[in-house]
Amino acid sequence: MATSVTLDTDIGTDVDDVLALATIFGSPELDLAAITTVYGDTLLRARMAARVTSVAGREPGPIVPGRAGPRSGREVWWPGHEGALLPELDLEKVTDADPIHLLATSPTVVAIGPLTNVAEAVELPGCTVEQLYLMGGDFSGSRTEHNVRCDIDAAAAVFATELPATVIGLEQTLRLQLGGAVVTEIGRAGPLGRLLAAEMRQFWKFTEQDSNVPHDPAAVLMVTDPELFTFVTGRIDVDPTGLTRFTPAATGPHRIVTDLDPRRVARRIVDRILTACEGELS
Repeated sequence: MATSVTLDTDIGTDVDDVLALATIFGSPELDLAAITTVYGDTLLRARMAARVTSVAGREPGPIVPGRAGPRSGREVWWPGHEGALLPELDLEKVTDADPIHLLATSPTVVAIGPLTNVAEAVELPGCTVEQLYLMGGDFSGSRTEHNVRCDIDAAAAVFATELPATVIGLEQTLRLQLGGAVVTEIGRAGPLGRLLAAEMRQFWKFTEQDSNVPHDPAAVLMVTDPELFTFVTGRIDVDPTGLTRFTPAATGPHRIVTDLDPRRVARRIVDRILTACEGELS
């Protein structure tokens, strides 16, 4: 039986969110029950997610804009290229359901953006979330990470609830790269592949690089392919500057990735994306 997941995403800025969505579509082990968007223009982000699902020929559950502003009050970082390559954005697939209630009643949540929506959901009375899978933090102790830094208060609140959470941090995802050979391979894989390749190249131009890090697809693989990772159990805390601290403990509520096989993880991401492209509308 497929695992029902709700994806909470800031799709549209870093290309890794749209690659994570494609990774889910290429994972028969997962049933995408809903998509909620977070941070900045969440309606635009929802419309982008809807457009990708249309090109992929998929009909997930509701696609719902979530909270636009961080609870910390930090200014939203908005580069401006979001949606530039998707002129035919779908509006009819975006719903006005309550994103917080939707997340709060989802047994499994994969969250790959700032944790504004998730914090509000897990604090809701009657929340039935059983497991969180998160891309966020940096457990090397040397730097802050974007998703946590954008809403430090929300991240601190999520981990303070002690809800079971499996987390991959920046120090691990930075070991992964998708470069020119991969974008060519994906770009040949039909309409969805061409969309993804264009988004990758757009982000490379923005970052002035010739590759990107698939941070968020790696978080999806923690659900589908846990054998590719080494996990340690313990407790995560977030300090007021956004640094994430991990204390190992046999009975802690949290797990972090402490090692992975970069080659196998990157290849598995690409293979799942290509599987998604095989099932798209022609």
